[in-house]
Amino acid sequence: MEKILLPPIAIEAKAKPLSYNPQSGEFIYYDKVASGEQKIYPFSRLEKDARKILAIKRYQSAREEMMVSTLNGETYTKEDIVKEIENETTVGQGFVSLDLNYLEYYLSTFPKNAFSS
Repeated sequence: MEKILLPPIAIEAKAKPLSYNPQSGEFIYYDKVASGEQKIYPFSRLEKDARKILAIKRYQSAREEMMVSTLNGETYTKEDIVKEIENETTVGQGFVSLDLNYLEYYLSTFPKNAFSS
């Protein structure tokens, strides 16, 4: 397996998957991509349900004490966020967009050989 040089990542972010392969049901992680064990399933090929699965897993993998406050003063635990996503509320859709838009930008900095074809 060929090691791949990836952009830096915060240590706590390594626990969150970078991608999800809906064909195998497998989540793809930074260290396994860097070691050459896994390839990133292209974000552009993920359907809505697969993106939802990825977002839920990413929030579930966050630090235990994670809390998010919105501009209207609402505060959400990671469990609250997951429920909002699962119920497909407006708030849940906002959290999906927030996380996955950032992830898509971050993945755009990865070398092409980190992705499956």
